[in-house]
Amino acid sequence: MTHPRAQVRLIEAAAHDLTMLVRSDPQIVRQVLKRLLYIERNPTVGDPLLGDLIGYRKLTVGDRHWRIIWRVVTQPNGDLIVEIAEVWGVGARAESAIYAEMTRRVATLPKNPQTIALGDVIESLGRTAMGLRVEDQQRREPLPEWLLSRLVYTAGFARREVETLDAEAAMELWERYITSDNIRDDAGGSPT
Repeated sequence: MTHPRAQVRLIEAAAHDLTMLVRSDPQIVRQVLKRLLYIERNPTVGDPLLGDLIGYRKLTVGDRHWRIIWRVVTQPNGDLIVEIAEVWGVGARAESAIYAEMTRRVATLPKNPQTIALGDVIESLGRTAMGLRVEDQQRREPLPEWLLSRLVYTAGFARREVETLDAEAAMELWERYITSDNIRDDAGGSPT
């Protein structure tokens, strides 16, 4: 579901994660930023986390080695409801390091920590962001027709929701669908 008024904000530690990522793997930073822009359009994308991280979601980046972890917070602003996706961590999946760090952050940070707007974080990254801006999310390329068709007609996802996905997120959704146990052959037998 698209949330046109959602804002992505990063806790200071997550903004620091991005700064460190620029130093260790600058090539992946643009992909991370694109995913953050996607989260801004659809804050409930990705997979929910369990255990100590219930209420948080994760999304993979690149070769699935990197994870973005966030929560969606609904805050009343008069009559207006603003959904804010707070990004709590960006890091490597290796040996569940990002999940251990997230558990530590959740335990030690205040319930409503200070956050930084995604646009400000992008601006602070300068050349690393390669001209990417928050409004660039509206200009992305449409999905390949074959992928759109398979997600809508084969997998049964709503067309309006599929059309909000970028190519990487759509492909990830298709891969999850084709590898799930929910796929049965026409006779109702084993997964294909």
